[in-house]
Amino acid sequence: MNRQTIENVLMEIGMPVNLKGFTYITDAVMLLDTPEWKNPKWTAMYYKIASMNGDTPTRVERAIRSAFTSTRHRVANYDMIEHYIGFANCENSNSITYLYKNIKMDYPETVQPSFDDLEITADTIKEIVRQTLKEMLKEIA
Repeated sequence: MNRQTIENVLMEIGMPVNLKGFTYITDAVMLLDTPEWKNPKWTAMYYKIASMNGDTPTRVERAIRSAFTSTRHRVANYDMIEHYIGFANCENSNSITYLYKNIKMDYPETVQPSFDDLEITADTIKEIVRQTLKEMLKEIA
């Protein structure tokens, strides 16, 4: 997931950029996008974000809570806030997970083709080698 996309969404919902929670929420969403943090223990997540930013886990939790509360009270764009973080369940873990899932849904990443999809046979390899040899012999002559 792209950090810029997360920050743009947070700005669109009206979250103040100057809050520490803004950075911490961005870090949390980025961590959720990694395999080892798919189903996090939130205290461990706060600890990880704190160590990344030189802060304490308690301050990280408080800054995130404050950023979400501030955004919900400002109500700069009601529909966007409702869509990305909601008003019903205001716990940090639910808000971050809801934000992550909605960003993932709204901004799907382009899938890179894998080599597993290609069917490579011995004949294909022989033809590639022939073509390469022909090109090399032309360059020498």
